[in-house]
Amino acid sequence: MPICDHVAFRVADLDRSVAFYERVLPGRVVSRKESTDRWRTKIAWIEPDGQPGFTLVLIQPTRVRVLLRILHALTPRFARSYEHAGFACPSKEMLDERVRVAEEVGARVLVHPVFVDDETGTVAEVLDPDGNPIEWTYGQSVRNARS
Repeated sequence: MPICDHVAFRVADLDRSVAFYERVLPGRVVSRKESTDRWRTKIAWIEPDGQPGFTLVLIQPTRVRVLLRILHALTPRFARSYEHAGFACPSKEMLDERVRVAEEVGARVLVHPVFVDDETGTVAEVLDPDGNPIEWTYGQSVRNARS
């Protein structure tokens, strides 16, 4: 069975997004690259603490940064799609701490920690600086996590 090894998001400002994810996940940059493609793409790979082999890939197509900012500003998140990166927490306290740190750095909290039901568990969701959603869960059943 294939194993998920990364999630990728387009970002308008790579340095701003790296700083956000290093603090909020928390995680660390394991690689950076500046491409010579026609978009002059900059890429950073961030490995969340305690998750070797999994990375969050942040991609900044430099030549269209302004267009991406306008797109994200004018298009509500739920109208774009329901894509998100999801992270399971081993405790409710850790989930609460992630949301606290996200608020501390100015992230918009879409869903404050809320217990949904026994299958879903407790869920929280914040937006990164580009409007990409990050979800934390606690107590999610294995059956639901795999569906």
